[in-house]
Amino acid sequence: MSEVWTIESIRAALAAHSAETGASDHSPRNAAVAMVLSEAPTGELAALFMLRAEHPDDPWSGQMSFPGGGVEAEDDSLLHGAMRETLEEVGLPLDESMCLGRLHDHYGGRLKIRQLAVSPFVFYCPEPPPLVHNEEVADTVWVPLAYMSDPTNSVPYQFEGDPERRDFPSFHYHGYTIWGLTFRMVRDFYAILGVELPSDPDMG
Repeated sequence: MSEVWTIESIRAALAAHSAETGASDHSPRNAAVAMVLSEAPTGELAALFMLRAEHPDDPWSGQMSFPGGGVEAEDDSLLHGAMRETLEEVGLPLDESMCLGRLHDHYGGRLKIRQLAVSPFVFYCPEPPPLVHNEEVADTVWVPLAYMSDPTNSVPYQFEGDPERRDFPSFHYHGYTIWGLTFRMVRDFYAILGVELPSDPDMG
């Protein structure tokens, strides 16, 4: 059964949460992403996802993700990197006051070559402006938190590039498939709220 949360309850849960940051502390490369929450687009709390444009040099080409990307020398912090990338990719301005907290770091990539650490931050934007996509973004969608909190909405997904043809947990929402690294970040978010979602087959 789906749950209903308020920004206040989510803020409190994140404040009591201690994120594991070892990956970003020791990785030679760092990226940061923004899980942006808002009620405005759907009338209920929802999270913003983007469909990455097809590009041969992008390991996540054509997949769903949170806005974000590589942290640059100009960024004062991982948090600022997530904010800058979100503005560049979808035209959504964020500031530190909107940040509700941080989720666990993850290593990026499917081959377990630990050369990129991804740090997710959760934001609340009560009145997001119309989104403006750059060339890296094919589309965006707001997915209700209540939908993703229901484990029965998680379905198996097989990645064509996986030689073992394993079933990965995913969400299919209005034609979009959320799986892999982004699903793991969503899973971490819900774990903080006391909801258990399925794990990847190699994560136990």
